[in-house]
Amino acid sequence: MKKLVVEVSEIKQRCGANLKPGDTFEVTGQGKLVIPNNKATCMFALQSLIPFLISKQREDELPNDDWIKETDLLCCPDPAGVIFKISSKG
Repeated sequence: MKKLVVEVSEIKQRCGANLKPGDTFEVTGQGKLVIPNNKATCMFALQSLIPFLISKQREDELPNDDWIKETDLLCCPDPAGVIFKISSKG
């Protein structure tokens, strides 16, 4: 499974969890979430991201025309909230 980096790319209008652009966390191949520098992240955003992150970790196993492969930006449940950029690490 791929290791992923999830970065706060943009705050549209607000973030109740006080995330800032550039904040990151990692998803490792062992099903772990690693948040650098003892920072926090938003549980509500995680709830919407986790199903995608699991698929993104396995994108090499998906058909070539699967939308997961061409998607790297997701938003939190609040449409005026955070845009996250997901990228592979290593």
